[in-house]
Amino acid sequence: MGTTGGAERSDVVASQRPLSGPAFRMISSQLVDWYQRPDQFDTFNRYLADKGLTIASRFLVVSSLVLVTVIMFLTRFSAQGPTSAHARTANLVIIVVTVMMVLVLSTKRNLSRSWSYAFVLYSEVGIAAAMLLYSNPLAALAHAVMFSVIGGYIAFFHNARLQSLHMLWVFVVVIGIVTRIAIVENYSDIPVLLALVVLVGAAIYVIPFACQFILSILSTDALNSQLDPLTGLLNRRGLADEVRLLLERSHKHSTLLVVAAVDINRFKAINDEYGHSVGDAVIEKVGSRLVDSAGPTALIARIGGDEFVIVDSVDQRSVDRLAHELRRPTITSHDHPPVAISVGIAKVAGPFDSVDDALVAYPTLLRRADRAMYAAKARGGHSVVLQTETG
Repeated sequence: MGTTGGAERSDVVASQRPLSGPAFRMISSQLVDWYQRPDQFDTFNRYLADKGLTIASRFLVVSSLVLVTVIMFLTRFSAQGPTSAHARTANLVIIVVTVMMVLVLSTKRNLSRSWSYAFVLYSEVGIAAAMLLYSNPLAALAHAVMFSVIGGYIAFFHNARLQSLHMLWVFVVVIGIVTRIAIVENYSDIPVLLALVVLVGAAIYVIPFACQFILSILSTDALNSQLDPLTGLLNRRGLADEVRLLLERSHKHSTLLVVAAVDINRFKAINDEYGHSVGDAVIEKVGSRLVDSAGPTALIARIGGDEFVIVDSVDQRSVDRLAHELRRPTITSHDHPPVAISVGIAKVAGPFDSVDDALVAYPTLLRRADRAMYAAKARGGHSVVLQTETG
């Protein structure tokens, strides 16, 4: 019956006229849902890593920056580009900083979300500054097309709120350039100016917006089936799928397969004393804390009410760092005491002879981590126990 109901709803939606009231309300609801979605930097990077596309995606971003650098360099030899001494100096500074950004992107192994935000911020300011350096404002307006590269990057790696800020910033910059053309330069061919604005606007707004909106809508069902709705972390099903992909990539490496089992102490008492809203806030805070403590390649899942699991393939140094970070207290609010967690960490050294051997080793490792977690809980308070390979 559920399948029939879903088909009926699909038929109803498909039969709606594009400009009808129900269709408009449906699209409005989807837009609100799209706007409220969390940042997808970690999720999308994990997807790229699982599919072996990290290097390819990084290459595309680097290629875009190289293209911007080439364009900036070529403008130095044009009468339409930077002509004054100050403008040429500023142009050179932007070129040098962009080249440095290319080097970082080409050599840095793992990029954090904060670094990604810094990259977006620099790009927004750098492109706007480059536009202001043109002596011909019409050439500057054409240069605004480069904002579409940043819009596309945000569409895949971040959320709709950052995309909205990007679009607002671009609107301000473009309006400023158009004002300069129409008023300061007294440009009289308004039809050509409007046509150029429409063309540039389509590249800047329509393409990135369509990419982000459509991708987010299409991925809803897939994400919901794999992610915990409260924390945005993997759920039990998502963890099982992702662990297989992790082991397929890393089973031949001489690294440690590490599993950490995490449980929140006295969680039921927190719920009873402060209410479920505070309990949810504690769950979310602990989830965020695990993301901050684990490495960028780690799989982090909420597998039960107050139970979490971390799985990764790393070296001993990373295991020690994880244990150190998890020993720090977790603060949810100044009004509440620190949240104590019990953590059990188990590890086994690779390589494995096959993916199947690694898949057999994983549940054993999970049970060992679980036993270590209960040993930590028996100690009382905030505790981390590292299980030995023979334990």
